[in-house]
Amino acid sequence: MRRFGRTVLIAATLMSLMHAMSLTRLAAAEEIRVLSVGAVQNAVRALAAQLAKESGPQVVLTVASPVMALQKIKAGEVFDALIASEGTMDELDRDGIVNPESRVRLASTGLGVAVRAGAPAPDVSTPEAFKQALLGARSIVYGDPTLRHQSGEKTEKVLAQAGILDALKPKLRVVAGQAASQEMVAKGEVDMGLYNVSEIPEGKGLQ
Repeated sequence: MRRFGRTVLIAATLMSLMHAMSLTRLAAAEEIRVLSVGAVQNAVRALAAQLAKESGPQVVLTVASPVMALQKIKAGEVFDALIASEGTMDELDRDGIVNPESRVRLASTGLGVAVRAGAPAPDVSTPEAFKQALLGARSIVYGDPTLRHQSGEKTEKVLAQAGILDALKPKLRVVAGQAASQEMVAKGEVDMGLYNVSEIPEGKGLQ
């Protein structure tokens, strides 16, 4: 599966609790409040379990869409750490809400192709093969590109950069709800779905 990188960053917020904490106090804290976007939630849950086992603090994880995470931070909800996309962090930096010096490049996630379980897997071994697979599909679903910092926005940029967005428009279906669009793929209502790789569930009629 060809992956198109999307940088994900982790940063501590400038809210008074985290700003005043030393690393020693953080290690001794009973709990650490973390707000994370859904694309990396599985990895974050695993890291949270490891942290709790090694040093004791309980990680209280809140998972939200990029838009909701942005709203929560701007509304003044207090978290010790934020895990979000580069675009979200840039916006919070500009607004002076997070400490830019605390930003750490954590990981990258990419876009992947989901098809109905049992269907022939598309050839995505090279960029050209991927383009031909998309052009040959009867229908493709992806997230709403007007929702900032989400996979639909990235998907549309990738298709535009590949020079095939206009050619694909007649067969593209935009669905805001990830669960709803993945159900369409699982039922065979569309040939392909384009999502963050980490958001494609195992099983549930998809591969």
